Amino acid sequence: MTDDKGKTLGTQKLGAGHAGGSTLKTCNFYFSFKVPDAAENYEMRVEGFAPMKYTREAIRRGLSFYETEQGTLAPQ
Repeated sequence: MTDDKGKTLGTQKLGAGHAGGSTLKTCNFYFSFKVPDAAENYEMRVEGFAPMKYTREAIRRGLSFYETEQGTLAPQ
């Protein structure tokens, strides 16, 4: 996770996911960390995918995204 100035605020290895869903298969990963600053915009990177930009308010509400058929991540 980086802030709007590109400063790295934290890194974390994702643990095992939890499979679920009905006809749509899902895999949930839970993570959290505290950031030292209160920037308005952040960028999150998941290895193997393009960076995703979020506002501070969106992060407070909780992030949710899915892998598309093209192999990219998209917000839900």
